[in-house]
Amino acid sequence: MKPIALASLALVLTGCAATDTGPSPYEGQWRIGQLNGEALMPTPGPAKPTLTVTGEQLSTSFGCNQVNGAWPAQGQPFGPQMSTRMACPAPVAKMEQDYGALMASADGYRIEHGRLQILSGGQVVLQAYRDVPGSQFAAWSGQWSLAKIDGIDSIQGLYDGRPPYLVLEMEEGRANGNSGCNQFFASVVPAGDALWLQQAGMTLVACPDNLARQEQVMMQHFAEADRTVEQDGKLQWWKGETLLLEFERQ
Repeated sequence: MKPIALASLALVLTGCAATDTGPSPYEGQWRIGQLNGEALMPTPGPAKPTLTVTGEQLSTSFGCNQVNGAWPAQGQPFGPQMSTRMACPAPVAKMEQDYGALMASADGYRIEHGRLQILSGGQVVLQAYRDVPGSQFAAWSGQWSLAKIDGIDSIQGLYDGRPPYLVLEMEEGRANGNSGCNQFFASVVPAGDALWLQQAGMTLVACPDNLARQEQVMMQHFAEADRTVEQDGKLQWWKGETLLLEFERQ
């Protein structure tokens, strides 16, 4: 079976590639998923951090203030961002502050692996993606057992002999699982070519060193993967040519 990538499934929702006479591929609304490499944790309320490109204008909201600026020509700095001055809850206020600081030095952008990336000195400082319903990937829902993990020679299973596992509920946007020691709970979103798991909670069992490292590497791989594919009944997270994680359906 050929690999099935997220971007190919979502093509009808993201539109065709731009041509010389067509719209810019950057136009429209993007959901912000990472700032400075850190996933944005869900906050109370319906608002979602969004970035909207309209012609030469850029507007951003984290659910409180409206931040406006220019969408520059490629290679030009973004320049100052102007914001309203509402008092915001602490988590949102910090997002706005971090965003303002990184945009002050931002000088480039690109679309890679289906995600909009804002660059500063060649480094990715913001990643955003088109909102795609998780129901498009309902076939991936269910329980998966960990079969391979890059950087770990021998996978350590649960106390009852089962391997670490992942449960996806794509239509509800939820995931849970066990790393071999702790149980974790997360939101799951199709972010360009990859499924992103944004950790919402984890039990606090004191793990032996080998299990603590396995847990750390597993969660890190979910965050750094650039694409997720299903191939021959296996769900895989890749970064470049490196297979980071492979799960088999239970």
